Amino acid sequence: MSYTGVAILSLMCAWGAAEKKVASRYTSKYRPFPIPEDPLFTSKDVSVVALLLSPPNLFEQCLRSWLKNQPREVVLVTTFDYAQAVRSAIESYDLTTADRAMIKVVHLDEGVSGHRFQQAMGFKAASGKIMAVTDDQILWPDGLLKNSKLTDPQVGAAGGPIGVHIPEERRDKNIITGWEVAGAKFLFGGRGGGSAAFVANKWTWCLAGCTWLARTAILQDPDFIHALTSETWSGRPMNTGSDNITTRYLLRKGHVIAERNTLQSFWRFLTDVPQTYHHPYILYGTVVRLLRVPVALIHLVGWFLSLRHHPLIALGFLAFYIHGMLPTYRAFWATYPYMFSLGNLLAAVAVDLSPIPIGLWGILTINTDSWVHGDGDSARKQPGIAKKATGRLDALCQATGNAAGEFLAGTWASTAAHARAASLPSVPNLSGELGSSSGNSIKPDPISDQTDDAPKASSEAAEQAGETGW
Repeated sequence: MSYTGVAILSLMCAWGAAEKKVASRYTSKYRPFPIPEDPLFTSKDVSVVALLLSPPNLFEQCLRSWLKNQPREVVLVTTFDYAQAVRSAIESYDLTTADRAMIKVVHLDEGVSGHRFQQAMGFKAASGKIMAVTDDQILWPDGLLKNSKLTDPQVGAAGGPIGVHIPEERRDKNIITGWEVAGAKFLFGGRGGGSAAFVANKWTWCLAGCTWLARTAILQDPDFIHALTSETWSGRPMNTGSDNITTRYLLRKGHVIAERNTLQSFWRFLTDVPQTYHHPYILYGTVVRLLRVPVALIHLVGWFLSLRHHPLIALGFLAFYIHGMLPTYRAFWATYPYMFSLGNLLAAVAVDLSPIPIGLWGILTINTDSWVHGDGDSARKQPGIAKKATGRLDALCQATGNAAGEFLAGTWASTAAHARAASLPSVPNLSGELGSSSGNSIKPDPISDQTDDAPKASSEAAEQAGETGW
């Protein structure tokens, strides 16, 4: 028993070294998709779709960055309760007449909420050949839409890694918070094993939800809308993970994804996507992500036993691990020199260890997604997929399925009947025609003065930003 801890640490070390070698071999062959000199699509073929509730502090700046890329339109999707707040915010911005004419606001029916319902409505409302789906705290650089990889007919969607940008006024170790440092460290380092997976089998486990592009026809397919709005986990409707189900759908249909996952999403990869089994490296990576928390706990047991019975050997392993981490930390502090302090160092180390408590919390709460909201101050008012959704799940799923699958035939009446029978708020109508005044239709609000190198994501709490490369 006294050498059990040493054995565990030795095996973990050997496993990590072998995994790193295989990943490095694949990563060395990685080449990003080239930017075409004569693209098939222009920015005017792109519909920007953004979901929001209460507009965050930097939303005006984000909106301006999208408009500066000259898209076909910007579709803002909210709920009934927040629609007026969104309209008022946009009306207060100093925008040109041309910019206002590009903005449309659509909202769910009264009493209905849910990220996936909002997303489905935004997908339906888009009219461009390409859809750029973005969060409400993402800043785009100029020319982002000119760098799309969707010229290749095999590419169904495109995304990129995420980094951070800290505003100039906060670039001081005495001002910046540990949360900002932790966020920067968490996102530092790019795609990680993603590049190796792409080389191995043109594989991406998940499009980064903050900003990605896709062909509109794929996301408006009734089969996809049905899958998006009717997926369940542990007997409950799914509100989170829309980027994961989008990724799985694209892979099942044979689309290439040109350059945040949950336990639920990785399990669904094993059960829903046959392509997971086409390459051993992809299958290995999926299984390892599912087992990450149990493996981490075994690792902790190894450290405990080693420190108890063989402290000198344990300290030797610790020195080895620290030596291996030094290059990453040197690069991080070189990128963000104004962050360096003892407290911020501890924050950076803490975020590297965060997968253990976060993973444990994920396992304990895997049967719910009510912790996801999208609105800071009033998040408690948005608990999960739909307010007052206490009726029968089967009726909700049937209602959402009908709403998604029957919109081409215009048969909303039966769907509403199902929803009422379930004593639930009416399911958002995904079938309404833009501009219709029907009570059950999508309600767009064109905002107009007329009478007739990487996106940056900002956190409202920390006033920080992030970057996405294509």
